[in-house]
Amino acid sequence: MTAEMISTQTCSTRDASRLLGISVRTAQLWVEEGRLQAWKTPGGHRRILVESVDRLLLEQRCAGMTTSVPFGMLLVMNDEAEGYALQGLLSKLLPDCLVTSTACPYDGLLRVGEMSPEVFVVDWRIGGLAADRMAHALLGRARKQRMLVVVLVDSDKEREEAQERLPGAAVLVDVPVDGDGLAAIVRTFLGSGGRRRRAVTTRRPDVLDEQWACHAAR
Repeated sequence: MTAEMISTQTCSTRDASRLLGISVRTAQLWVEEGRLQAWKTPGGHRRILVESVDRLLLEQRCAGMTTSVPFGMLLVMNDEAEGYALQGLLSKLLPDCLVTSTACPYDGLLRVGEMSPEVFVVDWRIGGLAADRMAHALLGRARKQRMLVVVLVDSDKEREEAQERLPGAAVLVDVPVDGDGLAAIVRTFLGSGGRRRRAVTTRRPDVLDEQWACHAAR
């Protein structure tokens, strides 16, 4: 694993505390207690594994705890390192959004049930058919609960495939992702009626499982 890859999968203590809705001192204590996994750089700076922050965020959701970040964004990426890098970039550009990522499509659906995010981003490269099914299931859900579904495409061919298979409500964004451009799309969505203060509830993951199974059978 390269130093660049490691850096994209970690965050500062301050960033972790903001995402978790806790003080910097509490985040430091959680590191000392082992609840957050971290290490210190040669320069003495503490770096926290993003994966351990994501794990605690899911625990908070299931326990009914609130966070100081009002909106949620979930990334389902083909490449884990790319997902963490985009997560870090969007977290800085969208401080009002709690951004998490995963490289597993099934885990992504479970997280949707647990987090109920306002924005869902899926990489077409995880497999066009999988991205197709996920987008259809979530756009069906979005009719009842306002949700922005973004699909990342890497070529003209993928864009054409996505346009053929996906409902018009899905937003297609080219890879490599222009962080500022994607952030602008999200801000427009949240400002046009998608904005809502987060009411933390634990949703049933099996509801998403049923939707996935329905589309998989088609």
